[in-house]
Amino acid sequence: MAQYLANPIYDSAFKYMMQNERSATLLLSSLLQREITKLDIIANDTPVIEEKSGVRILRLDFAATVINPDTKDSEVITIELQKSYLDTEIMRFRTYLGRKYADPNIAETVYEKSWRKNPKTKKFEYVDVEKEKPLHIVAIYILGHTFQEIEIDKPVIYNFANPVGIQSEPIADVMKSHFFRSLTHDTIIVQIPYLKKNAQTKVEQMLEAFCQDYTSSQSPQLLEMNIADKPQEFQELVRPLVYAVADSEVRKVMDIEDEMSAYFQNYKSVTDEVEVLKEMAEEYKGQAEEYKGQAEEYKGQLQEKDAQIIASMKTMHSFGIPMKKIAESFNMDVAEVSKLVGVS
Repeated sequence: MAQYLANPIYDSAFKYMMQNERSATLLLSSLLQREITKLDIIANDTPVIEEKSGVRILRLDFAATVINPDTKDSEVITIELQKSYLDTEIMRFRTYLGRKYADPNIAETVYEKSWRKNPKTKKFEYVDVEKEKPLHIVAIYILGHTFQEIEIDKPVIYNFANPVGIQSEPIADVMKSHFFRSLTHDTIIVQIPYLKKNAQTKVEQMLEAFCQDYTSSQSPQLLEMNIADKPQEFQELVRPLVYAVADSEVRKVMDIEDEMSAYFQNYKSVTDEVEVLKEMAEEYKGQAEEYKGQAEEYKGQLQEKDAQIIASMKTMHSFGIPMKKIAESFNMDVAEVSKLVGVS
C-alpha cells in the first residue's frame, strides 16, 4: 500500500528529516559509505535566499565520528552539507566552504606529548600538551538540478583525495597524515534528477527518498511510494517524512516555498523578457550606428565625385568650350554650371 511522504526536495521537509538523528545518520553514512558511531549537528542554518534569482541554499553542518572500514580506526570529521534546488553560482558554495576552512571551531581538542619547560623546576619535561586539531572536511552537495555545461548522468559522484608521487605512484599512507587531511577535503555530489526508482546499489536505494519519479499527482509537495517494500533502513530514514505530512507547520512552510518559487519564476520570466528587449535595443542601436557610418561613407564618396565633376567643368571651360555645351554634358542648367565653375 502506497504511503505519502513530504518531498525532501523542499528545504523544510529535508531539514525536518535531518533534525532526526537516526535519519541523518542513515543518510550521511550511506553517502560516506562509512559507519557513523556519533553524529552532532554543529550548524543548522536557515535557507540562504539570493535576492534576485530566488535561489535557495540550505546549509547543515555535522561533526561525525566515522569508522575506517579497512583499518577499523575511528576519526572525527566535519560534514558540510549544502542543498540547492535551482541552479546557483558556484562561488556561493566555494565561499561557504572557505569560511569553514577558516573557522577555528572546526577542530577537536587533543593531547599530544611534547617537551615543555617546567616553570618551577626549570627543567624540560615530556608532558601532554593540549592542542586544537583541525577536522577533515567532507563537502556534500545535494542538487535539485544537473550540471549546466555538461551531461554526466550519474546520481552520485565521489571526489576523494587520491595522493600520488612524482611518478604518479599512489601514496596511501599520506592519508594518515594529519597535515594532509587537514588541508584537503572530500566531495560528494548528488544530482537528484538522475535518481530513479528501483535502484540497485545501496547508496541509490537510500537516495530514492529524493527520487522525483515518486512525486504524487495530488501535489508536488508529496512523494507516493510503497515503503513496506523497501529495506528496513530506508523505512527508518523516511519515517520523519511520513510524520511531516501531518505536521501543519512543515506543510505551511512548504506552501511558502511554493509561493516563493512561483514568485521568483515569474520575476525571472519578466526579467528575462526585459533582458531580451535590452539586447534587441542594443542590436538595433548597433545597426543604426552601422548605417550611420555607411551614410557618412557615402556622403564622403558623393563629395569626392562632386569635386571631380566641378574640376572637369573647370577644365572644359579653360579649353574654351561654351558653357551651354558643358551644361548639356552634365545634364545641368547653364546657370548652375556657371555658378560651380565660378563664372558670373
